[in-house]
Amino acid sequence: MLKFSIQFLLLPFPWVVRRWILVSVLGFKLDPRSRIGLTIIFADEIEMAEGAFLGHFNYIGKLDLLKMDADTFIGNFNWIPGLSQRLNSPFFRKKTNRRSELIMGKCSMIAHQNFIDCTDRIELGPFSGIAGARSQLLTHGIEPISSRQTCSPISIGAFTMVGSGTLITKGVRIPDRCIVSAGSVVQHVNAPEYSLLAGNPAVAIRQIPETAKFFQRTGSIIY
Repeated sequence: MLKFSIQFLLLPFPWVVRRWILVSVLGFKLDPRSRIGLTIIFADEIEMAEGAFLGHFNYIGKLDLLKMDADTFIGNFNWIPGLSQRLNSPFFRKKTNRRSELIMGKCSMIAHQNFIDCTDRIELGPFSGIAGARSQLLTHGIEPISSRQTCSPISIGAFTMVGSGTLITKGVRIPDRCIVSAGSVVQHVNAPEYSLLAGNPAVAIRQIPETAKFFQRTGSIIY
């Protein structure tokens, strides 16, 4: 409640004042060239490197860790819940290695209006992106045979793009340098790099030329 109250009261203040208090009072690790918009963060640990940007009206829940590397970007109106170890929840106690984390590699991005379930770890590789809007990444669910909640991490490879309205379920690891077509349902991936994935369930439908400029970017923003 204290973390919420302090951040809420700080919202009208200039960023330079907000940042100083978030660092000195709440222990956020914020590079001077990072920036947080009108968003309140409940994560236990927050690390934002040079050029990292977190936009407006996002919900960042009780993660163990939110880590944004250099020049990363989270847009507006994203819902990112978590279940940190400090909550001592009765869920997933037998999975002792579970960490509720969102880890974003250099120049990776999450656009707008997405649901990113960080019950377990979600990692975005460098230059990867959750593009467009209304995608869902779900790291937990119910196993009907055992009638228990289960969870597994999700990993998005470097230089991989996930199109709008995509559903990615727990345990999925998408390789580097792939494109996931809009509206796909990704439950399992058995594909090499440079694949175009599409469908429900998503499968590799063709190879993308290794010379594609998307896979050779040096910056996070595409004009």
